[in-house]
Amino acid sequence: MRHTARTRWPLLLLAAPAAVSIWAGWVGLGTMAGFGVVYPLPGIADTFKLNSAITLPIGVEAYSAYALGTWLTSRPMPRAARLFAAWSSGIALLLGLVGQVVYHVLTTTGHATAPTPVVVFVACLPVLVLGAGATLHHLLGDPADNPAERDVRDTEAVAQPAATNPVPAPEPAVERTGVAVKSRRPVRRKPGKSRQPAPRRLEADYLVQARAALTDGVEPTAGWCQQVTGCGKTLSFALAKTLRTEQAQTGRGTEMPTQTTTDDNHEKNNRQEEAA
Repeated sequence: MRHTARTRWPLLLLAAPAAVSIWAGWVGLGTMAGFGVVYPLPGIADTFKLNSAITLPIGVEAYSAYALGTWLTSRPMPRAARLFAAWSSGIALLLGLVGQVVYHVLTTTGHATAPTPVVVFVACLPVLVLGAGATLHHLLGDPADNPAERDVRDTEAVAQPAATNPVPAPEPAVERTGVAVKSRRPVRRKPGKSRQPAPRRLEADYLVQARAALTDGVEPTAGWCQQVTGCGKTLSFALAKTLRTEQAQTGRGTEMPTQTTTDDNHEKNNRQEEAA
């Protein structure tokens, strides 16, 4: 606070005589242009009166200082508000300068009342000040609603839009038993083409198939049963034994004891290996 007071006292010293001169010039010009004592509260406070000439220095010069401070401040604000404050503060200062010149010219030339163009000019000033102040306030916006946008002097420096084909974000990981595993998308299958697990074939099914393929004169060996039915090696020996037993009972086929003994030995060895 002390530092601020020390640095601002030259500004107060410069503003004091300027304020006296500007106040006197605007009040005098307003009196020449028809501004004077009015009773703003009739029926409420009939004795209260106000010299409307003070509206000129308060309105015009106050807006000049407000717009000038908005333009030169370093705080972030919308670029449109800063631009409006820049040129409107210049215009307001220019109007204040013209008003002071007109007042002193009319005074030195002995005019008691201002000419019609000057009256029109002075009468429009309060309305112009009100419109400029309201516009600047709305351009600044409410910082509680929307965060202020920083100034961008070069429009090309604005952030470029996102790429046309952005890179897809990685799929979120799903924790399962303490291990992060990527969630997999469910596979869509066409209707009517769902895969059903094939039913398990029993020994009886293989035996029926082998019987249908067995003809007279064919020796049902293990290799033949495996080739015809596509069964496993162990099951082929069982099928061959059953078919030979049936042939012996019905009297079909030709006995081949050597081959039978060989198949029995193979089957016996195979079972011994599985048991081991």
